[in-house]
Amino acid sequence: MKKKQVHLTAEQLIEQSRRKAERDENLKFVKEQFYPALCKATTSIEDAMQNLTIINSVIMEKFLANMKEVTMKEIDIYTNLTPSDPQYENLKAMLELFDNKTVFEAKELFEGMKGEITLFLSDEQKERKLEDLKVKWIDEINDAR
Repeated sequence: MKKKQVHLTAEQLIEQSRRKAERDENLKFVKEQFYPALCKATTSIEDAMQNLTIINSVIMEKFLANMKEVTMKEIDIYTNLTPSDPQYENLKAMLELFDNKTVFEAKELFEGMKGEITLFLSDEQKERKLEDLKVKWIDEINDAR
């Protein structure tokens, strides 16, 4: 069976070309600069692997430290909201509660809230009757299509 030919738009072709150029540039950098430098800077494969792991961890640690200095207001998360969303004003008002908190604090609070909701659900499932569960069987899903 032959696959249907897909025609890309000009924008898709440009983006595809840009991604390929970026991949090629990164590969050239890795092969011609990074790998030779790593060979010189390490004494063995194990040493190289350990150094890569440690450096990656340090990079993440340094980057995450910035999260403790930057406030939510500074990252302007509001630009990611869709003004046409019916919940736009409510979401914006909720996010404004975090304006003076650091990104790190806000991230902890969001993750904590998600964890709390998971616990609430778990507790509810221990008491809720199975017959109270809203069900939609597979044949009902297919019928709706």
